[in-house]
Formats: sequence, C-alpha cells, structure tokens
Amino acid sequence: MEPKAYILVDHASDAYRQGRFAEAGVLAGQLCNDAKQSGHDGMAFQLGLLEVQSLLRAGKPLGALNRLLTMESWEAPYHESIFDMRKQTFDLLRLYNPVMTQLESRLGELESLASSALDGVVADVRFYESMFLEDQGKNEKALNAIELAWSERGVATMNHAHSTAASGCLVNLRLNRRPQAEEWVKIIERDGEIECLGYRADLADCQAELALFDGRYEDVFHYAQQQRRVAMEYTDMIRVHEAIEKQVRARLLDETNGDPGDRTSGVVDVLKQALPGKRSVQLQFRLSLLMLDIRLSAVRWAVGMQPAEDLWYQLPQVVASELRVAKDEAIRRIEKTKAALQRTDKIARQQDQAFGCDWRQEKVNQRRERLQEIVSHLD
Repeated sequence: MEPKAYILVDHASDAYRQGRFAEAGVLAGQLCNDAKQSGHDGMAFQLGLLEVQSLLRAGKPLGALNRLLTMESWEAPYHESIFDMRKQTFDLLRLYNPVMTQLESRLGELESLASSALDGVVADVRFYESMFLEDQGKNEKALNAIELAWSERGVATMNHAHSTAASGCLVNLRLNRRPQAEEWVKIIERDGEIECLGYRADLADCQAELALFDGRYEDVFHYAQQQRRVAMEYTDMIRVHEAIEKQVRARLLDETNGDPGDRTSGVVDVLKQALPGKRSVQLQFRLSLLMLDIRLSAVRWAVGMQPAEDLWYQLPQVVASELRVAKDEAIRRIEKTKAALQRTDKIARQQDQAFGCDWRQEKVNQRRERLQEIVSHLD
C-alpha cells in the first residue's frame, strides 16, 4: 500500500477512538477494498474488522453484517481472527436475520474452531450458545451454557466476565430463581472489570431487573438511568433501549404518575430518548410488548385499578371497576389494547416461527387474559 494509505488508516483509527464511528466506518471500508484489490490480504482483513466495529457503533448493523459475509471467503492472518469474524457473523445473523438451520450450522462451526484455539476460547462459544438458547425459550439449557461459559474461561476468552455473569443473573430471573440471580450480581461486583464501561452497564442492568422483579420502581428508574447513560457513552443502541424499557416500566408502576396514557405521566418523555437505527428482532418484540403493556396500564388506571408489573408479574393484578373516566373512554382504551395485542402477536408469531418455539406468543396470551379479566369485571 502507498504511504498515503497508511496515513488514512491512522485517520480511520483516530476517528474511531474519538467516537466518529460513521466516518471511521466509511474510511475503513474504502481502505479495506483498496487493500484487498492490491493484494494486501492481511491488512484488508484487519481493516474489514475495523469497519465492522465502526458500523456497529454507528448503529448500522446490517452494513457490518454485509462486510462480515463478504470476508468469509478471505484468508485470515490468524486462527483467532477467523473465530472472531465467525462469532460476530453468528451473533448478527441471530439478531437481524435468524434462520434456525443456518444458526445451528454456524454454532457447530464455532465449536469446531474453538477446539483448536487457545485456552478459554470455548467459553465464548458457550456464551453465544446461551443467547441462542434464550431466543428459543430454552432457559434451563441457556443457564447450563452460561455456567459452562463461566467455568471454561481462560486467557484467550474475549467475552468479559461481567457479561457472562449478567446473563447468568437474567436467565435465573426468567426461571423465577431470584436468590440465584442475586448471586450472579455479587459475582459481577467481585470479578468484573471495573474500568470497563460494559461492567457499569451490566451491573446497572442486573440491579434494575432485580428491582423490577421486586416492584421497587424508584430503584428501577435509578439503575436503568445509570445503564442508559453508560450505554450512551459507547453508543450501544440495544442497551440504551433496554434501559429505556425499564425506565418506562418504572413509570408505569408508580401510581403517583397518574394516568399512563397522559403525557404528564412521564412515559412519553422517556420513550423520546430512544436512538435511531436498525432494531434487532429481539428488540422489536420487547418494544412492541412494552407498548402493549402501556396500553394495558392505561386501561387499569381508567377502571380504578392499582398498577401491576406485567414483565415479571410477581404480584397479580387486583381487578376493580371504579371508573376514573367516562365508560366510552374506558371502552376506547380497551379497543386500543386489543389492537396492540394483535400487532404484538403478529411479531411474536413471526419470531417464534424463526426460532422454533412459542414462548413469545404465550407472553402475548398472558396479557390477553389479563385484559379479559378486567373487561369481564367491568361488564
């Protein structure tokens, strides 16, 4: 490569370090193509990985995925580089274009690559396997994979300890095992890399989820705000939206906020903080479910009920029929909730079909039953 090209490589790296991710992605992509055409395969591979990281941070995951798929036929300079590339490809396909047979095949390929890699690489495979199992609703198997990911950590493990422990916490909550979930939080505090932004985001995420599980809405909002601020520092759109979701749920639980359907409740203000960019299939479902729960909460308020937490649903709703609005308005809210049920059910069916399961549809059905309980009492 010409000397000018190396100057541009430095510019791309500087842009990335300074948070100008879109610019870094464009420069790295151009340089990657030039290096490949001029026969500098090793340089092209490293620039391709820089482009991928830049595009991910810029909120352009499909561009990153396209580059990774292009690079699959290239010769990597190191065995670990092949594994890193295939690992990222697997995860982006899981997030944005899931096809079960393809994902199963790619997971098997990762296991094969890890078998001849450095000590600890297999832990990364277990971590990604656990997320794939969660997508399928296989939470017991996902927990087993997380425990293996923790026990098999080594010098070459790329996934941070706090990320593995955070997954252990959340899977245990899905299995309704709160004490075990809290033990994983203690592991994060003990073994996490405190200098890492991801450590702070993961710890706040788990603390917020535990608080939501308990119904401690003030703590939920506090910890979720911490998570959102840290995630904003490194523009992690998925983490930002997860934090926003929890902040909204905290608002819905606090009865002093009044009518969830009113702008003064603070729900809309939190939702406005969402970032632009392509949303993963998992995030699409979570946000659709959240909008459904906002509608359901607005119905509860209209008929004089106390707030209920619909995500973990540790305390069932207590039905009442002391209307705070005209009956026509209550009926209008019920119809809007039914429309939200239909929208969310459509997304749930599509994603359940993609991952060969039905747990998302079951989540929607649970909300349908809660609404029906309210309507029956109202009649």
